[in-house]
Amino acid sequence: MALQRVVCPVCGSARARFVFDAFDYVYKVSADRFMVQCCRDCGAGYLSPRPSPDELARYYPSEFYWNFEHATAVPLSREQLLLQRLPQITAKLSRMAHLPRGRLLDIGTMKGEFLSAARDAGWRVQGVEFGDHVPNMFAVPIHYGEFLDMDFEPQSFDCVTMWAVLEHVYEPRAYVQKVARLLTQAGHFIGVVTNFNTLQARLLRSDDFPRHLTLFTKSSLRRLFAEAGLDLVRVWTDQRLFGGPLRGALSYGVKRGLGYGVDEALFEMRNRRDPEAFCCKFRGRPSAAMKWVSRTDQLLLWLPEKALDLAGLGFNLGFEARRIGA
Repeated sequence: MALQRVVCPVCGSARARFVFDAFDYVYKVSADRFMVQCCRDCGAGYLSPRPSPDELARYYPSEFYWNFEHATAVPLSREQLLLQRLPQITAKLSRMAHLPRGRLLDIGTMKGEFLSAARDAGWRVQGVEFGDHVPNMFAVPIHYGEFLDMDFEPQSFDCVTMWAVLEHVYEPRAYVQKVARLLTQAGHFIGVVTNFNTLQARLLRSDDFPRHLTLFTKSSLRRLFAEAGLDLVRVWTDQRLFGGPLRGALSYGVKRGLGYGVDEALFEMRNRRDPEAFCCKFRGRPSAAMKWVSRTDQLLLWLPEKALDLAGLGFNLGFEARRIGA
């Protein structure tokens, strides 16, 4: 697959330093090695070279859109999906609880589970989903296709949400600028991205490469929003939204110390078809010692994980922005 070199998607600078390289650890669509750069001007991370816009869709297999029961290929039912996503949906709605109910646009709405809950909470909802093969399981109004090509009335939404979407898009500046145009004068832009300045991002390479194209920091988000006329009024970190825990770091360290290569350990850590490959096995064989290490990992790291979230240093970086001067 052809890869393209790019400048920083946040500020446009060509000044960058190489941080590390990574593979598609989760879906293994290709054997390409992706290089993570750090912009010397705004601090954002980004992939360069990266898949071209035409090639990027190939890195989103059907498994990305469907939730499955454990290692089977059986999609979850509507009720099972809601039950599985309930903590995540509740956490999202809690970040909007202080806003008066109005018109909501959710970008990257998947199968509509969050929109359905938001509608039940009193919002007048619409969604945007990029994959036209993703089913609308909750009978909510969803527009399918590329958000930048859609024709919405300016200042037509009181709230726009993007939950773990901005890191996926090829042109984050254009996305944020369009969101700013769609917001009412008192409107809010709320969502979450991954936090590049964390142990999870740097040590455990927890971003989903190459689907995560841009890796944000608080300062690069602030710069991106300011350019679009938005004020970043609140940031937080909350692992209830999309995971990215610190847990696993001890098991990772043990395996590295016992001869695993970086990529070998990370392929095991992200193995969805065999969830026990990382925590309960050593080089594919059941290991009582690794089970013990994994239990110790869970016991020791949950408190530092919570502390990092409370300190705003967790992997999932939430944001709330509004028009400058509003």
